[in-house]
Amino acid sequence: MDSDTNSCADDARRERRIPRALLATIGHELRTPLTSIRGYIETLLEGDFDAPTARRFLETARREALRLGRLVDGMLEFSLLDLSSEHQRGSCDVVEQIVATVEMLSPMAAARRVTMRTSLPESAFARVDGDACVHALANLIENAIKHGSERGRIEIACVHETPYVAVSVEDDGRGVDEGARASIFAMGVRGETNGRAGRGIGLAVVTAIAERAGGDVRVESSPLGGARFVLRFPEG
Repeated sequence: MDSDTNSCADDARRERRIPRALLATIGHELRTPLTSIRGYIETLLEGDFDAPTARRFLETARREALRLGRLVDGMLEFSLLDLSSEHQRGSCDVVEQIVATVEMLSPMAAARRVTMRTSLPESAFARVDGDACVHALANLIENAIKHGSERGRIEIACVHETPYVAVSVEDDGRGVDEGARASIFAMGVRGETNGRAGRGIGLAVVTAIAERAGGDVRVESSPLGGARFVLRFPEG
């Protein structure tokens, strides 16, 4: 078989893999808001809450349902696997997105008895779409909940790191081996921390969102003993 034939066969295999990778990514991103909605509804059904608390839970579930609808509506127009250099349009207050994401994932954290602490400025505007920002934050914080210690803690901070807004998410798990810190952001590469294997999707989504906005993401060691992920978006 000549080289041209081999090349065509390789291209055909890649084209077959793309739809599967895209479907896996879509499923991964739909799961987070669905898990949040279910968590808040189950919490309401199982507990006895005062009216303001119950309303806050319902408002969070409604907000996630609306975000889920926007995600579904935009699937054909916006691929989270597109790592093109074209920057996204839009801007948001990253602090607002962090607060919303922490509230969204509170039921998941409560299930593992994980405490989430935040250190946030009053505001931090960045050039990234609000929904995309939440997608990236949710992946990082959900990873921290899953791979950190049970009954452990997560620290989330936001700072101005001109010309970027930087968000750090730290956990007290086993961390990420230094040799794997570059490869774990690639699609299909499954990291393993705290004995839990990842699916190789979430961090690739974070990378895609960061790069499309003109930012970046990295991982390093945390003083808590686990991993410290730093996500940056351009200020604006």
